[in-house]
Amino acid sequence: MSQIMAPIDAIMREPPNVWLTSFYGFDPGNWGFLGFSTDSQRRSFIRRSEPGALVVIYAVGNAPSDMLGRVVGVLQCSHRVNHAQAFMSPMAWEAKKNDPDREDRWDLGVKAIRAWRVAADARPLIADFANETYSAGRAQTIGSQGMPLTSEEARKLLDLDLQEVSVFGEIPVDDARLAKGSDLFGVNKAGPVSQNPHMVREAEGPKSLYQLKLDGDMSAFLGEDAGDDIVVKVGMSGSPPTRCEDHNRALPNGAFRWRLLRSNETAGEPHFPNSRIAIEGENGMKKLLTKNGKWLGGEFFRASGDLVDEAWAVGMRDAKRWADLSS
Repeated sequence: MSQIMAPIDAIMREPPNVWLTSFYGFDPGNWGFLGFSTDSQRRSFIRRSEPGALVVIYAVGNAPSDMLGRVVGVLQCSHRVNHAQAFMSPMAWEAKKNDPDREDRWDLGVKAIRAWRVAADARPLIADFANETYSAGRAQTIGSQGMPLTSEEARKLLDLDLQEVSVFGEIPVDDARLAKGSDLFGVNKAGPVSQNPHMVREAEGPKSLYQLKLDGDMSAFLGEDAGDDIVVKVGMSGSPPTRCEDHNRALPNGAFRWRLLRSNETAGEPHFPNSRIAIEGENGMKKLLTKNGKWLGGEFFRASGDLVDEAWAVGMRDAKRWADLSS
């Protein structure tokens, strides 16, 4: 596997390993890749960049109005390639398939491994940030295949107010704080597991699947009759009880609390050896809950108790299959 270039090295080298493209918003937790519509475009990016390339994203199209024409985020990309569906959440894939403007576009993916969003009140106009590379006449080329930034433009990343966020298929990021790019990227550490003091990311190691259930009046919470449905969060972690505590700390005191519904430990199962195996199980749960339940954003779903039970069985099955293939 190729060594991943550290962000600071991508920025400071000559020429920079920093690129520019446009998205319809910025949601790497569900859309964890850089997409291309033709094989030649993807091959050109792979040939002209190095693993660890930073890709600056500005918003176009049907992105929220306060994002349009502004720099909204940064991806760090590997050179791992696959079909887009492999690099995006089941919810995002369903939305893409059902959107006539996107269903046949950007299907050739290059996997992102880290991501940072720009503070909402500090997003620079793309015409100011990339004043040498960007122009209205180049916008289509930038959006379809990307363009490298100049040294002066790349160094502007060090002045942005950034917050690291989770990327689909990677170890989740929690409790990330806003910081200047110079602080975030100043640690010369390569690889997908951050050593950054401004954020918290679980270390690699044994992982458990988990389901959290939201206790309380679900009809009041959802703003409509919930019937017998429940609200759950699904995921994977080295310590599901700690994840449950984290989510409860984010809630104000009131009538709603998260409860650990299931984990490998409560099910009498050992932890899976690593996050890659557990992610397969997590995705299995999400696919079923997306198809037969209702996605509430992120990793949250509304579903019947029976469907949640079935999702757990599917997740464990998929993770165990991947573990067998990896052994």
